[in-house]
Amino acid sequence: MDDPVKDALRLTDASYAKLSGEIERNKKTARTEMIRVGISAEIVNGNSPLVTEAIVTYCQMKMGRPDYYERYKEAWEYMIDSIRKSQSKFISQEVKNDSTE
Repeated sequence: MDDPVKDALRLTDASYAKLSGEIERNKKTARTEMIRVGISAEIVNGNSPLVTEAIVTYCQMKMGRPDYYERYKEAWEYMIDSIRKSQSKFISQEVKNDSTE
């Protein structure tokens, strides 16, 4: 299975193998941070592409180009704030999607 963080950081298989521990730690930290700011664990641990994109952005912020840190940080903060503010709609949409499958 492809890892979107690997793709976003443009890592080779060899580089990814060396950094996989750090990547997994950053993914876990991103999820924990989302829960800390008030996003439900149900949303954070689900399979939403919005959550995936927020996690990728967090990893880019932590592991990407240092000169892009502020851009990624701003994007990360915007994403988690938007998810947090809209989580009631978010949950109902997830339920709706699950019922149509």
